[in-house]
Amino acid sequence: MSREREFLQQVLPNNPSAVAFCETVFEISQVLDDLIDGDAQLDQGTVIRAFWRALIDLPDNPFYRQHEPFLRPQLATALQDWTDSVTLERSGDEHDRHLAFVLRDQLSGVVVQCTRLVGGYELMRQVGPTVRRFFHDERLNDYVAGFEVMATKPKTRIPILPTRRAWKKASRRMRHERRRWWQR
Repeated sequence: MSREREFLQQVLPNNPSAVAFCETVFEISQVLDDLIDGDAQLDQGTVIRAFWRALIDLPDNPFYRQHEPFLRPQLATALQDWTDSVTLERSGDEHDRHLAFVLRDQLSGVVVQCTRLVGGYELMRQVGPTVRRFFHDERLNDYVAGFEVMATKPKTRIPILPTRRAWKKASRRMRHERRRWWQR
């Protein structure tokens, strides 16, 4: 069992659906982050699985279904905060990067709200700071120093899925090849 799952089971006691919901959201968000940052090579199976988790598994989760009117805005806020953090960290401005550091990991706030849904206000107040420490364990100075390291490395982005232009070009090439084959 992973350290993360053990932790989630502690702060979301007796609710495996809530734990599964959080794990699903984390998996989806990690793939999205890797796609946008280009800092990890993802195979197509990983991308397809993330879409499956987002479109099929997440809406099918009993905890999500029960609390969807509350959780959906939480997820929307976390996604927008993360999106803003990407823009801010790429600006190069020191203050923007500090803002990005704060905004980029708002899924911990979703977990805190899940603790309230599972155990009420008192559980949320009791474990909230612990949840945030667990998931936001990187220090600001380490985060900022990472930009200096990234600046010295060449950016290697391997496209996982072809662009629309590439699909059109390949489609034209295939039509052309079929015509040539039929003309033989």
